[in-house]
Amino acid sequence: MFNYHEMSSDHRLRSYIRKFWIIDNPSQATITKQALPNACITLAFVSGQGLIVDFPNNASCMTSGSYLVGELTRKVGVTVLPYTKAFMVQLNPWAASLLSKCSFHELTNQFTPILEINKTLALKFREIDILDNMEARLLIQKTLADYFYPSATSAFIAECFHLFDCHPTAIPFKLNHLSTPTRYSIRGIEKKFRQHLGLTPKHAFAIMNIRKVVNELMIPDNPISLTSLAYKYGYTDQAHFTKSYLAIMESLPSRFIKAQYILPLQT
Repeated sequence: MFNYHEMSSDHRLRSYIRKFWIIDNPSQATITKQALPNACITLAFVSGQGLIVDFPNNASCMTSGSYLVGELTRKVGVTVLPYTKAFMVQLNPWAASLLSKCSFHELTNQFTPILEINKTLALKFREIDILDNMEARLLIQKTLADYFYPSATSAFIAECFHLFDCHPTAIPFKLNHLSTPTRYSIRGIEKKFRQHLGLTPKHAFAIMNIRKVVNELMIPDNPISLTSLAYKYGYTDQAHFTKSYLAIMESLPSRFIKAQYILPLQT
């Protein structure tokens, strides 16, 4: 049995916490799913036997405890061991820099105990029991609220992601679409993204674009063709679309099977 739940954050924290999602395996079976990058950094609270995360070139076991999971650059396998529960806090891309001054590019495609990036935060998190979803949500939000005050860096990254969202889907993205409105040099933008997010701007945009494609593929009996999808989301041709999709999904879009993935609930 594999249970997946989602919970929204309080309105006052919604600009920092995108959502909470919970995976629970109360059985003695081992369950493997695929998780996709989403340009977000995640706080993970694990109880039970743990998770095995198959990062690129490195499979790691996430035992009972609290962790910061860095940006993913492509899909990863997540094996949920028996009698394991994981309570995940999905942070908006600009929120993680408010929790730690660490170099987030060093955390890409891996996780680290929260104790190693913010000892004070880790000690507060130790008091949280994730077996009660509502109580865990309340206490995590209360703890994080002390950190979520805008900085110049978080405001800049938030502005960049707003520009991503506003970018016409059919037009290929270029870095001057960020540098012109923000008045930052391309080099300056890349440096801030690397330090505070762990991705390049182009990679972050590519991930967001492929997630939009995945949302389309999740729609039952969607009549749109893959060629039409490619042009809808700004790919110059089918080969460009396939190459970009393969780089993140490691399979062809024609072979997408929803049940293999941990995906957001659609309402």
